[in-house]
Amino acid sequence: MKKILLTLGIMLCLFMGHAQAPEKMSYQAVMRSGSGQLLTNQSIAVKVSVLQGSPAGTLVYSERLTGSTNANGLISMEIGTGTVLSGTFSTINWPSGSYYLKTETDPAGGTNYTIAGTSQLLSVPYAMYAKSAGGTGGTFAIPYTNTVNNASTLFSLINDGDGTSLEGTNNTTTSSIAAVRGIVNNVAPGGFSSAVRGINNGTGGLGIGIWGSQAGSGWGVYGVTPSGLGVYGNSSGAGTGVYANSNTGTGLTATSTNGIAASLAISNNANNNNVLNANTLGNGTVINVTSSGSGVGVLSSTGNGFAVHGITSAQTSAGIIGDNNGAGEAVVGRTTSDIAGAVVGRNDGGGYGVRGFVTGNTTGTSIGVFGQVGLNTGKGRAGRFENVNAANDFNTFEVESNSNGNIPDNTLGNAASFLVDNTNSVGAAVRGEVNTIFGNFGAAGIFGVSSGTGGRAGLFYASNPSGNGAALISLTDGNGNAITANAGKDGNGVETNIDGAGNALYAWVPTFATGRAGKFNIFNDTNTSDVITVTTVGNGTAGNFKVDRVTGTSPAVKGEVTSQFANFGTAGVYGLSSGTGGFGGLFYASNTTGNGPALIALTEGNGNGITANAGKNGDGIEATADGTGNAVYGWTPNFGIGRAGRFANFNAANGNPTVHVSNVGTGNVLLLNHQGPSGNIAVLQTNSANVVRVDRTGKGFFNGGTQNSGADVAEAFDVEGNTSEYEPGDILIISTDSDRTVEKSSKPYSTLVAGVYATKPGVLLTEENIDSELIGKVPMGVIGVIPTKVCLEGGKIRRGDLLVTSSKSGTAMKANPKKVKIGQVIGKALQDYDQDSVGKIKVLVNIK
Repeated sequence: MKKILLTLGIMLCLFMGHAQAPEKMSYQAVMRSGSGQLLTNQSIAVKVSVLQGSPAGTLVYSERLTGSTNANGLISMEIGTGTVLSGTFSTINWPSGSYYLKTETDPAGGTNYTIAGTSQLLSVPYAMYAKSAGGTGGTFAIPYTNTVNNASTLFSLINDGDGTSLEGTNNTTTSSIAAVRGIVNNVAPGGFSSAVRGINNGTGGLGIGIWGSQAGSGWGVYGVTPSGLGVYGNSSGAGTGVYANSNTGTGLTATSTNGIAASLAISNNANNNNVLNANTLGNGTVINVTSSGSGVGVLSSTGNGFAVHGITSAQTSAGIIGDNNGAGEAVVGRTTSDIAGAVVGRNDGGGYGVRGFVTGNTTGTSIGVFGQVGLNTGKGRAGRFENVNAANDFNTFEVESNSNGNIPDNTLGNAASFLVDNTNSVGAAVRGEVNTIFGNFGAAGIFGVSSGTGGRAGLFYASNPSGNGAALISLTDGNGNAITANAGKDGNGVETNIDGAGNALYAWVPTFATGRAGKFNIFNDTNTSDVITVTTVGNGTAGNFKVDRVTGTSPAVKGEVTSQFANFGTAGVYGLSSGTGGFGGLFYASNTTGNGPALIALTEGNGNGITANAGKNGDGIEATADGTGNAVYGWTPNFGIGRAGRFANFNAANGNPTVHVSNVGTGNVLLLNHQGPSGNIAVLQTNSANVVRVDRTGKGFFNGGTQNSGADVAEAFDVEGNTSEYEPGDILIISTDSDRTVEKSSKPYSTLVAGVYATKPGVLLTEENIDSELIGKVPMGVIGVIPTKVCLEGGKIRRGDLLVTSSKSGTAMKANPKKVKIGQVIGKALQDYDQDSVGKIKVLVNIK
């Protein structure tokens, strides 16, 4: 398809009519091919699109035009007269923005268009613009300035529709610009003259004289004056002079740098109305007064009335509430009277005369009611509670708390606190005593009751971390128990815990006593619970038993069962690991100079000394040795007739080896040492019949023959020079300089040829001992299939050709049968070879 080069000259011509503007535009273009040749007298099809806003903007109109170029390649068309594809040409709103004309052409007159380009319509026929704008009058040159002296209105726009009569728009970001500006230039204008005046002749309550709005955080209406009124609102009747409203912000804000921020006054002394009304329908504060200085937040004074009178009808509220967010007092009452109180609380119902409570203080230092004496050398009582009615049988003083406090000191969470604050005192903060012969329930020097579902009937706490005194000492000089504890239900008779490094329970017997440090018994033979349960969630030992005597022969722990049954768990000692790690039992001989075993298992009966079983994928027994000893050492004493070890697999479907031995070190994987006078080193059986035997001299016997993975038979030989100079495939000849030594071949038809450096020998023969590492030797293949170096010195090699040495080092070539002598043939080629360079092929080596 040709590439069309368009030279566009768009002519937008004005066609004026008596009644209306024509709905079309003239379009001309010069058509050229991709090589620049004019397309003359040729049918052309053009698709025209009008886009709004940008070259890739919104499509508002498109049509298809057809025509023919003239002898100069020029085509003339009229936009608006073609076949409409989308939109309506007459309804394009030309004043609404910028427009672009996109043209697509087909030089064959079809619809296979080639995109020629897009250009902006820099001007629109005036008649179309005026039609879209709705105007038919005169014109203005922008900017326009004129001065006249006329008492009439100079410019008036009347709109009977819903649109705006006059709109000013400014898109700049410069400061202090105005979209619409009115100026009164006279320095002494008449009264109530205005630069901009808005009049709304509506008599309803929804009209607005002037409406200022701002879409961001700026000012909707801004008024400024040096000494007058920035904004003045006046109501000549019962209306509101200034009305301020905000949906989510502040309805009215008044500020001043050096003066008064706001002044409200009633100038009529006969006016009994409030100076300021403030109310809210929400839950917020009606008036919020703050001061960052030392002034008074609210100062109120009166003649005979109340300076401050607070009233509320809600039980959850207060007539007056004072808050202090600093360190001062919230409410202070002061009086110089000897009979009246500075603060008096009175209740005419059944509530509180004075109520002090604490809320929101999380440090625990606040006090609901605080009575204090001694300030300014004053004397008196910090508190006094008196009942002056003899018929009142209620408690004069009651203390009650529903606190969640759990630190039992003299300040936190207690219903009552008693403190003897004298470090030299030997008196008791609380002393209780009974003198009775009965041991009835409740007859106690101190009777503590916990009547809820929690709490403690008694708590004793030695709170000084450097103190050594006991939290509780219980002594008896009689025959009774010092402490008797009983749990009537499922709780513990005694629960004890420790936060430090001491013992939760420490029972001991002094040197002069013969009793036990502890004894635990269950006397109910149907009770299946543990006599003792010991649990720890730390890393310490759950139970630690030690016989701390080097000459002692008794066990630290002895476990014994006398049952006739061998059920699971019936054991003298039962170790259990219930987590994902840990050991069911661990025996550790920790003395590095000791010789005793960590575990001895003996049986006098016919059972096993140790039975081990792994229920899943673990090992029945895992044994390791960190030193030079054996991980497992099985032996039979000189009087025994059993085996030192036996491994058997009784599952016919188990495909794993019965014994698996591996080694990642440098030692032997398996060492069998025969030290007896007779017998074999190893015997392998199938169905209890011998199939492999290695006698005590090292000779092997194999009933089914042997098979190796190698392809040749080789023998280890010394070489002239270093073994690093040799590689598999080299032709080797007998050295004439050293005994039992070979070297690379270098002459053709050598009768000294001995073999080939073997790649993978199946059998390697040597005169060395089996423990020799064969250092300095190479495996020379003497018979078998061996990859061998070859070249084309004797011609192309075909399968079956005889091969001899060539003049190239370590390389064979095709032999000439007429020149071959005995002892020169290396073997026969098993592959063809016709490459110019030295390569390798498989050769059936057989020196002849």
